Amino acid sequence: MISCLRLCTFLSFWKGHTIIYSVAKGLFVLLVLSGILAAQVKETLAIDFKTYLQGAKAEILRHKKIIQEDPLDAVAYFDLGMAYLALGRHEDEVDAYQEAIKLNPKYAVAHYNLSKAYDLLKDGPNAIKHMLRAQELYSQKRNHTQMRKVQRQLKFLNLKYQGLSSSISMDHQN
Repeated sequence: MISCLRLCTFLSFWKGHTIIYSVAKGLFVLLVLSGILAAQVKETLAIDFKTYLQGAKAEILRHKKIIQEDPLDAVAYFDLGMAYLALGRHEDEVDAYQEAIKLNPKYAVAHYNLSKAYDLLKDGPNAIKHMLRAQELYSQKRNHTQMRKVQRQLKFLNLKYQGLSSSISMDHQN
């Protein structure tokens, strides 16, 4: 594209045109090319989003089938929650994570994701409660990387929900 602009500028000077004419002609070519590219990108994005939705829906169906075959698979419920997250179906996401936690109460990442889902639903007390549980489980596992991640999220949730963390922390410990 740049070489095309250089060619237009060179030819304009060769024919005796002023620099303003050359710049205007170059900008016109650039405008036309960018319009063509923008139209192609817009069409591609529309196709990709439709494909994304179809893939996310297929993923939900796949996980439901796995759960049907093995209803005691906590990981399948967790993965179903992730698939619901991809579609923004946060109520369904919460249900799936809760099932995973019922099957495996020490499933730290399920507590973490459940907390994030509750936060998206603006349910601060439950978001903080499950983030505290995730922190406790990661602490037991001595997973310091995840503990730092959870601590950052707890600070965020505490700021967002104005001090609920300390009152929930006391309830959680009792």
